[in-house]
Amino acid sequence: MTAGSTLTAMSFAQALCAAQEDAMAEDDRVVLLGQDIQAGFPFGATKDLVARFGPDRVRNTPLSEAATMGCGVGLAMGGLRPVVEVDFGGFLLLGLDQLVNNAAKLRYMSGGQISVPLVVRVGQGPLGSFGAQHTYSQQAMLAAVPGLSVLTPATPDDAYAAMRWALRADHPVVLAEDMRLYSTRNEVRRGEVPEVLSAAVALRGDAATIVTYGHGVRTALAAAERLAERSVHVEVLSLPSLSPLDEAGIAESVRRTGRALCLTDDPPHFGAGATLTSVISAGAHDVLQAPVLRLGSRPVPAPYAPGLESLVFPSADAVVESVRRLIDWSG
Repeated sequence: MTAGSTLTAMSFAQALCAAQEDAMAEDDRVVLLGQDIQAGFPFGATKDLVARFGPDRVRNTPLSEAATMGCGVGLAMGGLRPVVEVDFGGFLLLGLDQLVNNAAKLRYMSGGQISVPLVVRVGQGPLGSFGAQHTYSQQAMLAAVPGLSVLTPATPDDAYAAMRWALRADHPVVLAEDMRLYSTRNEVRRGEVPEVLSAAVALRGDAATIVTYGHGVRTALAAAERLAERSVHVEVLSLPSLSPLDEAGIAESVRRTGRALCLTDDPPHFGAGATLTSVISAGAHDVLQAPVLRLGSRPVPAPYAPGLESLVFPSADAVVESVRRLIDWSG
């Protein structure tokens, strides 16, 4: 912990709220925009902020992600630090023109004369029977856009750090928030603002490295507990950011274990897992004892039925089986 920080137990959503509250108290330029954001709907990540900072800084917006994103871009160009909340990933598609063609490109196209310090918060992944249009994993698509940073926090402490980092950046940042994490609780180092977001070892091991992010860290840790019962001790590497990506940290972990599994929520082809596999192959090819494996979601729209949804996204059982394949690989 750094001087001035305090250790507080809170949920993932509360950590996001606390980070925005602390940033707003420090910097009058921080403003929040979103549908029902004053009520903290639907996940509580802005709950009660309007009572402290008023409706001028916590503003409800119409049901138009394109208009809200355009407003955010304009506010950022004008010298403010807006946070645009988009509840579900499917709805972000309506605002991508402003985010990708304006926010991400204006600094480059203006030769550095225009900065767009915009933060976009967007829910990702499944939450249980929300249907295909509310259940989306866009991390890879967003991370492929030059000019955007894409953060993928896995714990409440990660969420707080990510938001504080994002609100000090001078370029657009997307917080890809896994919706399954909003109610999870942990201790948060409130007041601490990181300078960099580096890959972090969530669990030490020597049998293989599971490289993942967001809710994947919880899935990997659950699988690691089962594997440990069989005396197989895996390392779980958590990526708080996909762009920028800590390639050196990934290679360092895999070089310790000699095996790697890339665990993501998007389909394995043309997704985050493919990029992570490439990074590992380039940085640790000489020590790999087995091919790098990818485990992602099935390439289908997310079904509404809970029993079917659970078959689409990676489970701890699937992780255990993938690690066993790595361990048993004979070439």
